[in-house]
Amino acid sequence: MPVVNNRALIARARQRVVWHFTSAGATTKATATRFDMPEARLDRRVFERMLAFGAIEKTPDGLYWLNEARLSDYKKESLARVLGILAIAGFAAAGAMAIGG
Repeated sequence: MPVVNNRALIARARQRVVWHFTSAGATTKATATRFDMPEARLDRRVFERMLAFGAIEKTPDGLYWLNEARLSDYKKESLARVLGILAIAGFAAAGAMAIGG
């Protein structure tokens, strides 16, 4: 079950990053805010993935804001990734049982 535990940690890191922007009201380009890179490596990785995906956008002057429409897409993609991993693990377990049994 390490995949599920990792996903829970990632989900909490995502919540912390999202909270930074929502609590600051930075959900539009006009209300963008600073973002100091967190010390926690997982939070940094989540932020960088969200930025690459477009769930967080950077303004030309170096501020960031949360694109809530893209955040919804990001969450859906993350869920699909987890379900895919679980499906692969299930198929692998079924195959191992079929070969071994």
